[in-house]
Amino acid sequence: MLGAEEPLAGIVREKPVVLEAIILLNVAVYIVTSMSRGFLASSNDWIYRLGYIPALMLVNPGNAYRIFTAMFTHADIFHIFFNMYFLYIFGRAVERSLGHKRFLALYLLSGVMAAVFHTVFIYLQSPADLAIPSVGASGAISGVLGAYMLLYPGTRLTACFFLFFFPFCFEMLAAYYIMFWFAVQVLEGYLSFNSNIAFFAHAGGFLAGIALLPLVADEARLRLLRRLSRSMRLFDIISFLGYQLERRGLSPGTKAAFLTLAGVLLAGTTLAYVYSASTHTMLGAYTIDWKLDVYQGASTAFVAITGGEAHPILSATPPPVQIVMKMLDAYGLLYRPQLAGRELVLTPPLARPVEMTVFTTLYTTIPLTAQPRLIEAKFNDIGVLEKAYLEALIGGYETAALEARTALAALANPQPLLRLMALASLLTVIASIYVVAYRDEDYVITPE
Repeated sequence: MLGAEEPLAGIVREKPVVLEAIILLNVAVYIVTSMSRGFLASSNDWIYRLGYIPALMLVNPGNAYRIFTAMFTHADIFHIFFNMYFLYIFGRAVERSLGHKRFLALYLLSGVMAAVFHTVFIYLQSPADLAIPSVGASGAISGVLGAYMLLYPGTRLTACFFLFFFPFCFEMLAAYYIMFWFAVQVLEGYLSFNSNIAFFAHAGGFLAGIALLPLVADEARLRLLRRLSRSMRLFDIISFLGYQLERRGLSPGTKAAFLTLAGVLLAGTTLAYVYSASTHTMLGAYTIDWKLDVYQGASTAFVAITGGEAHPILSATPPPVQIVMKMLDAYGLLYRPQLAGRELVLTPPLARPVEMTVFTTLYTTIPLTAQPRLIEAKFNDIGVLEKAYLEALIGGYETAALEARTALAALANPQPLLRLMALASLLTVIASIYVVAYRDEDYVITPE
């Protein structure tokens, strides 16, 4: 008996050193990325430098490192505060239950799967958003929530909301709270468009945390923690010997809710796999050096070529880049197979004015007219624009001179990688369904 009590005491006294290190690293990164903006928000430059951009990885898988840098980058002070708060609340118990190394593995792998789900569903729903960078630890934290729901479904949590500026607090079981949160992620993911929240990343990380639990759980450690949990309920012995021994895992209602929501995601990942296997798309990344009057900069833009047509992906690109890509698209210069391996020069009056609308924010647009003075274009051996130089006068509220150089940085067929990511998402959903339906009792410490 003494030999069993010693490791139990050691587990109880363990500090969540991995959790604390993760929080400190997130805070340190936020301090660096938000310094130029008074620590209220990270600068756009840092978000583009460290954020996960699905289109960039699809054209060059070497950018997969951004999945990890994005995990430790946050958009603003509220983003990092609430993420770290929820990580601290739920992460302490999960790290104690799994151990330091296993907790770190669960956290990082859940974050990776969150990025995979995000990419798959964005491609399925709105390919134009593939160019938008995503940042935050939410996907990895969602995996911690998934593990917590299986380990501690019967823990009582206090939830507080503001109702007409007055705090309204109540208690509920962890399983109910987390299932409600999961339902919101799934429903918002399917119903919300042009949202700046990666709902499917949250849902994917949550499912990954559940699916990974059998791989990272230490059965001996869980047995010791169950003994501690039982000793804390010693005076509730009648309930413990009766109801709790009859059902140790999730309740039928919680299981039914989870399986329903997971089934909805299973349908989505299946459709994503079929869609990625049946469509034929080329994805190109362009570097654009531009100068608009006294302003200048360098940016990246993406183009999808499908069905014999090129479609610029202009989400999250600055207005000068939108102008350049829309001009090239208006003249059919992004993809022209008949000019493969050739060059083309357009000068007025052959180059007609282009009427366009440019986004300045997510919901604000301005009408512009672009009058090219010179466009030089060079095409590769399949007719994709390889290089371009253009000069134009931009008319709107004021007239401005635009000069830009465009170069094809990468061109790839994203379908193999997308199919692999869709398959990984599909298998993760199936694994999470299996764990909840048949293995939940193996991991529960505090029964529902």
